Amino acid sequence: MRANEGIVIEDQPQPAAPEDQAVDPAGVPEELDDESAELDQVIASEQPIAWQASEYVHHHKGASWYGILAAIVFVLLAVAVIFHLWLSVGVFLAMGAAIVVYAQKPPRILGYELDGESVTIDGKSYPYHNFRSYAVLSDIEWHAIDLEPTQRFMPRLTVLFGDDDFDLIVDHLSLHLPRVDRQPDVIERLSRYLRF
Repeated sequence: MRANEGIVIEDQPQPAAPEDQAVDPAGVPEELDDESAELDQVIASEQPIAWQASEYVHHHKGASWYGILAAIVFVLLAVAVIFHLWLSVGVFLAMGAAIVVYAQKPPRILGYELDGESVTIDGKSYPYHNFRSYAVLSDIEWHAIDLEPTQRFMPRLTVLFGDDDFDLIVDHLSLHLPRVDRQPDVIERLSRYLRF
């Protein structure tokens, strides 16, 4: 027993470390320290991965898709005219035209790169510490990495890649972020259904 400023503290015996696991002076088991050092070494020696892929998944839209869009815009215009909502008429016409232009616009081919510190898309870098986790979403033509941001109002970041690079990219990201796969949300499911 020892006294410290009037408080009596009994010396407690320290539990012994298991025989197969030595403890370093800092109190961290050598086994865990070795794993951490090995991971740091792997991260330090990793080579950047670079590839090119589409900006987004572009679905072919046939005449029936444009016909359905025209019918929807026509119904909205008719409702706006019946209720004398003249401002809405202009909004619905502009909306229909914007959808047609965007639907016909082919996606750009972007350069993607993963290195030891960040994800780079078309020359703009996003450090790993800006993301909480990543998920892998599969599509018919591409796989997509969906990066979940740590900031509340920052949008998710999507990285597209082909089948050939799947294992290499997922293994690389797993060194920096946890993988938390999820199901597509309502907007993503609707976008796929509408082929947009």
